[in-house]
Amino acid sequence: MIFFFYLLIAVVLIITLTSRFKFNPAISLLIAAFFLGLILELKLVQILILILDGIWNSVKGIGLIILFSCIIGQFLKESNSIKNFGNLLIKSLKSNSILSLNILGLFIGTVVFCDSAFLILNGISRSIASTSSISLSSLNLSLAGGLYSSHTLIPPTPGPIAAISNFNLLDNIGMVMILGVIVAIPSSIISYLFAKKIMVKSKLINIKTPQKIIKPHILAYLSIIIPLGLISLNTLTNLVDKNEFILLQNTFRLIGNPISALLLGSIFSYLIPRENRNNIEIIKNSFKDFIPIILITSSGAGFANIIKSSEIVSLLPGLMNIESSDIIYICIIGFICSSIIKTSQGSSTSSIIIVSAILFPMIQDFKLESIELSMIILSIGAGSMMISHVNDSYFWIVLKKTKLNLLDGIKYYTLMTTIQSLGTLLVIIMLISIFL
Repeated sequence: MIFFFYLLIAVVLIITLTSRFKFNPAISLLIAAFFLGLILELKLVQILILILDGIWNSVKGIGLIILFSCIIGQFLKESNSIKNFGNLLIKSLKSNSILSLNILGLFIGTVVFCDSAFLILNGISRSIASTSSISLSSLNLSLAGGLYSSHTLIPPTPGPIAAISNFNLLDNIGMVMILGVIVAIPSSIISYLFAKKIMVKSKLINIKTPQKIIKPHILAYLSIIIPLGLISLNTLTNLVDKNEFILLQNTFRLIGNPISALLLGSIFSYLIPRENRNNIEIIKNSFKDFIPIILITSSGAGFANIIKSSEIVSLLPGLMNIESSDIIYICIIGFICSSIIKTSQGSSTSSIIIVSAILFPMIQDFKLESIELSMIILSIGAGSMMISHVNDSYFWIVLKKTKLNLLDGIKYYTLMTTIQSLGTLLVIIMLISIFL
């Protein structure tokens, strides 16, 4: 029981350092890892080795995946492809701008992190609001919800990819991606339905909608669709008879590897025509996104290594009454833990990393199938959507660009994320009940 108490203290320390003292989440995770190692009476050298080993394995496993995702996102931004996607979708779905923005957020959020994507796409929301009877609140909430679903459920976004690494599922990333898309669609629809109820005209500066719609270049589509498609196809081909389709499997194993697939996507994004041809500057900006993300994911891996090396691994399943056969119960445990940490410290990515680091050691001896582990990861992602409020940077971005005060932000956006989180868990449980 004392080991469980030690782990609880370490988690509380992370939350306190991050939310109360405004420490960088990566620093908080490293401090907590050292603290946990010391109170577990590990030698200092052993603690350092375990943390560094976790960091190295994380960088080695998912570093290039995250980097190539950042590069794709940056080239899409610099080529104005994201705005072009938005304008085209709005034109195609004139009768339902709220739905258009929701779909756009879900699509773009797979390769562009939600904070950056929202800042870019907010301009489209404002243009629509200024020339229609639809409130900016409805438009931006729908957009934010779509981005939020991708951000927490679909790899290669940072949280899911870190959880995949912690769960030793990198070889089955396509499985998590396919299931993530299946779960993210109804999750995103929940935010759309919520946003649709807030149909009140907002007072805004008159911003003219662009008269000429520039279609995204074909390479912009390919830079997103090809990597996700190849990774997914690699997973699907592994499910068929190996003797009959061995050549096809080997081919997709090569090009459908996440690193190969995302590298190909990076090349496509690099080739998108654009006015600014300063490629070096764009890649430098990609690293500005990459470095904070890899720091937090690798720090989380270091923290996970400390947990895996301790007696906590063998004691926690009994303390939390986890049984190998009850996949739904494990999903609910992951969801609750992630919800608590998310609500306490604000970062969805951090909560996914922390909970996946704690939960996997409890269940690694249960011989669960990759599809079961994938659903657990998605449950953790669903929990990381819970109660976005004042300690969440995304909360403030949405409020600022939507012209909402704090009270309305909690009334609308916080409530939406809570409903979205619970609804996503319900979708996951339904899928498990039907198919597993």
